[in-house]
Amino acid sequence: MNGLSVVRMRTLAYGAVAGLLLMASCSEDAVEFSAIDSENVQDEAITESFYEDADDISNVALFSDPETAGGRVSSSARTIVVNDLRFQCATAVIETDPNSTLDVPKGTITITFDGNCLDPRGNKRSGQLVIVYNGKRFLPGSSRTFTLVNYFINDIKVEGTRTVTNVSGSTDEAPKFNIVLTGGKVTWPNGDVATREANRNREWIRAANPLNDEWRISGSASGTNRKGRSYQMEIPAADPLVYKRECAVSDRIFMTVAGTKNLTTENKLISIDYGDGECDRKVVITVNGRSREVTVNNNF
Repeated sequence: MNGLSVVRMRTLAYGAVAGLLLMASCSEDAVEFSAIDSENVQDEAITESFYEDADDISNVALFSDPETAGGRVSSSARTIVVNDLRFQCATAVIETDPNSTLDVPKGTITITFDGNCLDPRGNKRSGQLVIVYNGKRFLPGSSRTFTLVNYFINDIKVEGTRTVTNVSGSTDEAPKFNIVLTGGKVTWPNGDVATREANRNREWIRAANPLNDEWRISGSASGTNRKGRSYQMEIPAADPLVYKRECAVSDRIFMTVAGTKNLTTENKLISIDYGDGECDRKVVITVNGRSREVTVNNNF
């Protein structure tokens, strides 16, 4: 896995976290946005980021070994080397399913985190991420399911199972994935709990130059935030969220650069417009028909 691939992992995982900072640069009288509205936006964004991060970790592990592409079949469990900063505090072991073949590779990757170790970004993880894969990486119909087992990040417990399936029409150049999260639950040290279920579609537009890769995401999520408020989040297929690798590499923009996200909670719709693809930190927040452009702070 090269440095650009590591950047891609950060791009997706930290794009959701950027939503936490939206309100920091918005003046109090600019938009009808209450403290509770701000809290709702932040809670949904941070909950999403935990699962995006775990998905990225499973993805980089899966793509780090030729066995998952059907290149060969090992006879016993073995440790794999993963070129990603988060694995400085983890070990990854791959075990082949007895029914695995070169055409349909099957197996399990178990990632175990050292709870006493901080990664280079200062995050502490413990527990396991267990990935079960079935089929070649880009082959339509292939899938991987990861389950979080007694998994904590910075003393926050994250639970759930996420299934990623290559959909019909996928190609090496533009693979498409359906991503379903079930049983999502996040528990903070003070006892606050958030729940989440999600169904999303992701298209990976692979360019001849990896620097020009893009990811387009649509779909929905629902649950309760850590204050017990129910929410529904929608990313319209007609205006999907867009992530660009070039923005992360050249401009250190670790967030979505186009598309919209709609968050509904307590009968209030909050819309976030990420722009038209420019590598900037500008978004437009709309609440009750009033809009304002906001520059998102970014400390990553």
